[in-house]
Amino acid sequence: MSIEHFARDLGELRRDLEALGAQGPIVAARAVNRAATSGRAAMAQAIRADAGLSSQAVKDAIRIEKATKSRPKAVVEVAGRRIPLIAFQARGPEPSRGRGRGVSYRLPGGRGRVPDAFIATMRSGHRGVFKRRQGAKRLPVTELHGPSIPHVFEKRFAVFLDAADKALVKNLASEISFAQSKAQSEPE
Repeated sequence: MSIEHFARDLGELRRDLEALGAQGPIVAARAVNRAATSGRAAMAQAIRADAGLSSQAVKDAIRIEKATKSRPKAVVEVAGRRIPLIAFQARGPEPSRGRGRGVSYRLPGGRGRVPDAFIATMRSGHRGVFKRRQGAKRLPVTELHGPSIPHVFEKRFAVFLDAADKALVKNLASEISFAQSKAQSEPE
């Protein structure tokens, strides 16, 4: 994200930024970084509401490479694999030993149920929701997963753009004002 990408009509702010001279790129980079952070916070709330995950887990998956004086663009990267189903408040017998009625889980859209699944803790300490293959051969046992954070981020990308756009204009005005007041207070 950069100033050119988000700010469609900066007008007076652009002139003020150019008037700062050498300080302009530094001020722009600070504003872009603050806007990216604001977008990440808004996105964490949206993903939390959509997937039912903790905000901290979402923020940890969204990485921001900050803008600098020489490169006035912040890069936002979202990483992560599909989230294990156990993270979605999965309930069921542990282990079922063949007597269970499956595992239920909660997504913000409602509860779901996997009839032949079971919850187990592996020797390594990893706890998950698993399902055996149907038929005579019951192996392999596979772990079940829900959506991934990048998938939900892509689905809710408009929330990020909106929050970052609003924050960029506000932060740019604030940073310019601060730089101008600092320049006026310095003796020549």
